[in-house]
Amino acid sequence: MATASANEQVQYEPEEACSPLLALGVGAQGVLLVLAPTVLIVAVTVKSAGQDEEYLTWALFAMLVINAVITTIQAARIGRVGTGYIVITGPTVQFVVVFVAAISEGGPELLASLVVVSALFQLALGRWLPLLRRIITPVVSGVVLMLVAATVLPVAVEQVRQVPEGVSPVVGPSVALFTLAASVVLSVRGPLGWRPWSPLISIGAGCVLAAVLGAYEVQRVLDAPWLGVPEPRFPGFDLAPGVEFWALLPTFVVLTIVLGIKTISDTMVIQQASRREARAIDFQRVQGSINANSIGMALSGIAGTPPTQPYSSFSVSLINITGVASARVGYAVAA
Repeated sequence: MATASANEQVQYEPEEACSPLLALGVGAQGVLLVLAPTVLIVAVTVKSAGQDEEYLTWALFAMLVINAVITTIQAARIGRVGTGYIVITGPTVQFVVVFVAAISEGGPELLASLVVVSALFQLALGRWLPLLRRIITPVVSGVVLMLVAATVLPVAVEQVRQVPEGVSPVVGPSVALFTLAASVVLSVRGPLGWRPWSPLISIGAGCVLAAVLGAYEVQRVLDAPWLGVPEPRFPGFDLAPGVEFWALLPTFVVLTIVLGIKTISDTMVIQQASRREARAIDFQRVQGSINANSIGMALSGIAGTPPTQPYSSFSVSLINITGVASARVGYAVAA
């Protein structure tokens, strides 16, 4: 007889092997969920920093590869690194403003140095988890996240104003408001099965409206190659940190610790959603999630892309929709 806390929707728990075909099918759904926000966050971050199209292509390519690597590590759980769960990984929006500031002050080299050093602080967070959870409570980290979102707004508004030559300036804000309204309506009032897909659907709807209004450059899409590897644009490191490095480092460290606290919460949610029966939180797996994300953050710094974070909403939605929490799905998403 099932207990009241049983989650009967879970057909496969993380340790249970599902068929390769099922894992690939569920993994494809996971990719569709995470692809749109991945491209959007990287594009907004890189373009706001004033980088060229070649750098954007490299940043997107590198971000997808890093997402795959960390999603694999999370599913595999190698020692104290990873969780053994489906932890879909993607770029974080929290660093947009400081990303732009670092490149403006010292170029991609300064950014790479700051992100890699900050990754060490997130690694330390995993080690000193019990102590820091008492200092940086969910309320504190939540307020910081809201403040970060507020600081991103000017950057986002500036991107909205950029429309092709000859197109009315009103078109940009109109498309943005339409896309936002579609996302809110689908997320709040849409059918339950549609809500996880609201970002992808709303972006598609915004693209259609932009095309109707003449603001979508269709020819660029037609001319773009479907397959290929971009020219590597590794930024390198600033081996002689100056005033700019030390001025920006505290901000990067605070955001990194807040990101680590969010990673803790995301991992707890994924743990609970992956089990048929409610269990106590396994904090070794939580530490493993932080350690894995620290590696992702370091790789992002080396590549010059936004840092990584777990996407708990997509992971949980995928499990709830399909009933499959097998770690094999993590490998399929990465592939």
